[in-house]
Amino acid sequence: MLKAILRIAWKDVLGDMRRRSTLSAMLFFAISVLLVFQAAFEPDRQEALRLLPGILWVTVLFTSLMGLGRVFQAEEEDGAMEGLLLAPVPRGVIFLGKWWGNLLLTLAVVTVLLPTILILFNVDAWHHIPAILGILLVGSLGLTGLGVLLAALTQGAKARETLLALLLLPLVMPMLIGGVQATALTLQQGKDVWQWVQILLIFDVVYLTLAPWAFGWLVEE
Repeated sequence: MLKAILRIAWKDVLGDMRRRSTLSAMLFFAISVLLVFQAAFEPDRQEALRLLPGILWVTVLFTSLMGLGRVFQAEEEDGAMEGLLLAPVPRGVIFLGKWWGNLLLTLAVVTVLLPTILILFNVDAWHHIPAILGILLVGSLGLTGLGVLLAALTQGAKARETLLALLLLPLVMPMLIGGVQATALTLQQGKDVWQWVQILLIFDVVYLTLAPWAFGWLVEE
């Protein structure tokens, strides 16, 4: 099963690298959003430090939406979705492979996004990068897991990108609040970071436990 998960994930990542579609679009969109925020607020260093957690997580959330909208794009273009579902593996394995592939693309964007936002907003928080990347990783696990499930749900719908956003945004509010608060406390060297990280972990456990089962039910329906 692990081999099947890794093959599906590698197929998605390698296919995107050849087409240069999802990752490049996500990177361009993320940097464009940061430039808009920077031009709109023009904060000084103190104000930038206060705004940075919210801007960072909102950018990650909307950038991930762009990637999630293309999770099943390759199968749709090649008419290969039925073939993938006929593979002799549990449906949950297909979900986990798709999830891993999207997670890797999201983390690649996040790795570029974090130093970019520090440079654009002139925030001296370079020593906090490992901790913030860890928080972003924990948040991205549940975000991409829930997003891939909803992408499967909206796959055949008209205006699926809009429907995906309408379904995803309300459900990720606990993750967004926990991520913003944990990042803000990290920058301020607060003592209650772990409490907010626990919220992110609970979010991850709930959705990553239910999503593989729900995916199998969705694709059968």
